Amino acid sequence: MYSELEVKALERRNYHRIREMIRVTYTMGYNIMKPGPWDNLLKFWSLMLILFTLLSYYGHWQLFVHYMQDIPRISEQTNISLTAHTNCFSFFQSISTIFQSLMSIMKMIYYLMAPRRFYALLRLVCRHELLQKCELFAAVSDLPVAQPLKQRVANTMDQCWISTRRQLMFYLFCCIGILLNYFVNSLVVNIYHALTEPDNNYEVALPLPSLYPDWMDKGMTFPYYHLPLLLESCNLYICGMGAVSFDVLFIVFCTHGVGLMHSLSHMIEYATSPLIPRERRVQYLRHCIYQYQRVEAFALELNNTFRQIIIIQFILSLFCWGLVLFQISIGIATSLTIALRMLMYLAAGGYQIVIYCYNGQRFTTASERIPMAFYECTWYEESREFRQLIRMMIMRTNQSFSLDVSWFTKMSLPTLMSMIRASGQYTVLLQNLMQKK
Repeated sequence: MYSELEVKALERRNYHRIREMIRVTYTMGYNIMKPGPWDNLLKFWSLMLILFTLLSYYGHWQLFVHYMQDIPRISEQTNISLTAHTNCFSFFQSISTIFQSLMSIMKMIYYLMAPRRFYALLRLVCRHELLQKCELFAAVSDLPVAQPLKQRVANTMDQCWISTRRQLMFYLFCCIGILLNYFVNSLVVNIYHALTEPDNNYEVALPLPSLYPDWMDKGMTFPYYHLPLLLESCNLYICGMGAVSFDVLFIVFCTHGVGLMHSLSHMIEYATSPLIPRERRVQYLRHCIYQYQRVEAFALELNNTFRQIIIIQFILSLFCWGLVLFQISIGIATSLTIALRMLMYLAAGGYQIVIYCYNGQRFTTASERIPMAFYECTWYEESREFRQLIRMMIMRTNQSFSLDVSWFTKMSLPTLMSMIRASGQYTVLLQNLMQKK
């Protein structure tokens, strides 16, 4: 479809469109580009991030134990101190943070186990290798249909990359916003206390709600402040950027699959075009069938790559959504700032499931268009062999492609709505339990 120079230009342009994701993956210890001499060092850095995050769970456990007795007090609607509400908020926020960081850690470990697999997939996508292998463009290069077909396919793929970039930038800015909110807020509070209370007689604020006994009341002295700050900062960074680095890869692969299926539908639509001579239409249709086989193999590989690891995302996100909604209900009663922070958290963390369900639905919808494209061409005016191939492909493509969440469900908009309803029910359950206490 493209010349060698066009392929190199296309690859550079597509890598440039996801440059932010590539940079984030480097900071997480991934190398999704060509293998280099620093790969082992990057893996070591990734393991250190995971280790520091796991060590930070000690502070979250201590907070969980310390504030457990304050949780039943939230059910009282009068004579409640702001401290009690804040402790309850910190308690649930700590749990949701652990869930979020666990999701990112599992994704990091999964990536470290198969880094070259993601590199090969990303290179295939950025170079449009499945379109390069399609013999159809060479077969019709001498026909008038060649240029309009090539232009339509190129426009389709370009629109998919534009969609990928929009999703990437929205997700990245949401995550950066909530990370800066947590980190800068704690830093400003600590600097204020350090300036107003020079005797270090205050409790330091960390980026994430946690508790390190006998350390947090010593002010910003080394190492009582710096070590917990390092652990919680690693935890915070993994929560946000660990999700971005992995989830955006899914966006890139899935939208590319959508573009391939739309392109295939366009190819099929031209099968009975007057721009193609009747004696060459059977061969044209055969090339469309060969391209369908390549797209089918790509869809299967994409599904196998994400179907098992993503079940962790869906299960933990269900609890995270319920906890965050519950925290918003607490925050509205005590502090508008807390409620706004949780809305920001929901925009970043909640968007993770939206990414998979929304793009999974697009993937399935695009595949459902393929059998319709075979049926809608004027096959009834063609030869017997042409009609037999159309009949065979309609039967074969009748089962659409889908992206599965393990063996339980599919990534789709109905699944997203079920998740929202379940998280809402979980929030109501938490509120009822608190009222009973």
